[in-house]
Amino acid sequence: MSEYFDDLRNGVALAELGGYGDGPYCAKYCAGGALALMGTYVVDPGNHVDYPRDFTFKSGRDNYEVYLRKHVTAARASGAKVGVSVVSVEMADTLDFMRCSEQAGADYVSYCAYSSMEMFTSRGLSSTLCKRQNWSELTRWVGAMAECVSIPVIFKMGAYDPEETVGAAGVIGDAGIQMLNVVLHDVRPGSAEFALLPELKKQCDFLISGGGIQTVEDARRFIDAGADAVAIGNAAMNDPGLIGRIQRALRR
Repeated sequence: MSEYFDDLRNGVALAELGGYGDGPYCAKYCAGGALALMGTYVVDPGNHVDYPRDFTFKSGRDNYEVYLRKHVTAARASGAKVGVSVVSVEMADTLDFMRCSEQAGADYVSYCAYSSMEMFTSRGLSSTLCKRQNWSELTRWVGAMAECVSIPVIFKMGAYDPEETVGAAGVIGDAGIQMLNVVLHDVRPGSAEFALLPELKKQCDFLISGGGIQTVEDARRFIDAGADAVAIGNAAMNDPGLIGRIQRALRR
């Protein structure tokens, strides 16, 4: 798997952004970057999801197979590797969407354990899956995702309680996923969250992290603190050339 890591090291990922992160969006805003993350997409067996319509699919690959082929191909125009991010209340839906993404040509798939939507948190999923009381279920989900595809799986999570975040990262690594994407909320130098990066790096083979990155200097702080690559979301929307410029600077 080292060849996957080499492509991303000291690189910049376009963070998934539901409502925007389709193939053409990734092609435009990740130009010159290392990884374009499509989504996050929600697969839901119910009748209503309070989420952007174009990023919500009913269960069953007949509902998303054509879409994924079209948009993965479109995202490749960025020149970056392409990943697809998903979250669902049903494990079977998550696994099938990941398999379908791989078959559509994605280089990576990602599980979004970052959503605070009640449809997930009420079931101990997404952002609540990483809480200590849910670690047995976290192990089950991670193990199933790690085995369902042959491409790397990225696990996206937030940094909330420091001890719990590092502990969950260890559970994820032990269960079979070695790529973490950790979003920080307090990125001030010396903050408790920023100090987590070296500890998180010990728990995985490859660490992507971000949070408020807007400049080369911001990105370098993350890399120097232990991240292998950085992720940029909203800032890229205001400047389509931002990701490419930062990646070129990081790799000089």
